[in-house]
Amino acid sequence: MVFILKLVGLTRENLVKLALFGSTGMMGKAVLAAARARGHEVTILVRTAKAAGAGVRVVVGDALNPDSIRETIKGADAVIQCLGVGGLGDGKPNDLVPDATRLIVEDMKAQGVRRLVCASNVGVPGSGAFLLRRVLVPLFARKLIPILAAKIKMEAILRASGLDWTAVRLAALNEKPARGKLKISAEGRMTGFTLTTEDAANFMLDIIEKKQFAANAVAISN
Repeated sequence: MVFILKLVGLTRENLVKLALFGSTGMMGKAVLAAARARGHEVTILVRTAKAAGAGVRVVVGDALNPDSIRETIKGADAVIQCLGVGGLGDGKPNDLVPDATRLIVEDMKAQGVRRLVCASNVGVPGSGAFLLRRVLVPLFARKLIPILAAKIKMEAILRASGLDWTAVRLAALNEKPARGKLKISAEGRMTGFTLTTEDAANFMLDIIEKKQFAANAVAISN
């Protein structure tokens, strides 16, 4: 364990207990793998029981069930929310993400957990991506419209939460090998068009470990 910690630049004091929502999606899988590689303890919420490996506690339940959320967050130092509707979804309105986020925020307050990092998207208002939102998405990716609408609601919940939250506005994700370099906008404005899930996962863990970008929406891309 000590050797692993040295490899990733961590000390035992840096290790945190994480509650991870959305661990089976593209982004969540990358976060889980990166967190395990760094030696963090992780609790994941899944719909059906699964083997998750050493250092991972599995809670079987639903992201809209307060009891499931409570059990997942129990004992956590920080929460990462990577929930989504799967790919581009079906193009219909879906409030899974904001509804679950609201429940997560309420339970974090009840349990005294303050640090929350949520996956958002470049393209929400304030990201500066006018061409993307007003032209490219309506013309070529209409299924993204309800996804962005859900992220807008989610970010509003975060701003009103009073927690140490960060909304990480992600560029278009891919599962290519990590590039190890990021463009970062602390103002949450669009920086580029693509991003590897591994680079995004490392960024989310970095800002928890280093206590960066609290109460802020930040945009990242390769």
